[in-house]
Amino acid sequence: MTGAPLGPVPSATLRDCAVMITVAGGFRGSGFLVAPGLAVTAAHVLRGNGRPGSTTGPVAVRHASGEYPVTTEDTRVDPASGDGTPFYPYPDLAVLAVPSLTGHPVAPLADTGAGPGTELTALGFSTHTPTPGAAPDTLVLRVVGPSGAFVRVQGDGVRDGHSGSMLVGPDGLVHGVLKGSRSYKEDQGGWFTPVSALAALLGPGSDLPAPGNRPVGAEPGDADLVTALMAFPITGRSDGRFDLLDRMGEHLGLPHSFEADERSSRRDHLARIVHRCRHHRDERAALRALYTAMEELAPFDRALEELRLLVGRATGGWESR
Repeated sequence: MTGAPLGPVPSATLRDCAVMITVAGGFRGSGFLVAPGLAVTAAHVLRGNGRPGSTTGPVAVRHASGEYPVTTEDTRVDPASGDGTPFYPYPDLAVLAVPSLTGHPVAPLADTGAGPGTELTALGFSTHTPTPGAAPDTLVLRVVGPSGAFVRVQGDGVRDGHSGSMLVGPDGLVHGVLKGSRSYKEDQGGWFTPVSALAALLGPGSDLPAPGNRPVGAEPGDADLVTALMAFPITGRSDGRFDLLDRMGEHLGLPHSFEADERSSRRDHLARIVHRCRHHRDERAALRALYTAMEELAPFDRALEELRLLVGRATGGWESR
């Protein structure tokens, strides 16, 4: 169905948002880009079901543009581990930060859930196609209704590898993340995690992005700025982030460092810094100080170009004072 329309968004564009997830070098499941530098999949794709023998190892996101390693620090899994049963607990979601995976389409999220009878298209990957190895695979599923905390669907056979696929409605928006199958041997449909659970994980409480359907050229959100900052190796060190705060304080004429509460992970700390910039008495000055400080700390880093572009859009242009 590649190239055919799927609501207002061409399916070829949505297919470009799909990624494969590998663990220890082997294909494990599907996922999709939800924002620049940010991928989503099912938690059990990374963790297995928590039972003895579950494969673990280095994780990577494989996109049409290449393969991108993902560190444990840049991965958020909810819940953090399985309970040893065949079914990973709700919401069974994982968010993976891939700072260098930008400049590609991202999947737009729906604001509401899909009601009974809605036809959803799963865009992911599996090893159950006529092409050898893991390859793009498409399913058509129909919403039945709630099944515990998850939502049940009927239709095409859900096989191993489909887990983590985006489920796209007739409106071209993502309505959920495919969890698994009722039977991996028969065509009995399966379950998915509703988009509301994904939105909660990506929402204000975690300083991660809301729906990744912001039009090109629009004012960037906090998550866009955080992703741009994640691309700088220096922000991977806590002392590097404190140096950034020191320089920002100097450029803002403060008698102390720019204040942003420390967080345990790099992404959360950077999100806090951006949040504080947004709520500074002079937001534009704070964001420009952010860029200028990073320019001084990493003057030859190619990531500066993206950060300058985003800060310029967020502040109305560099010529604006």
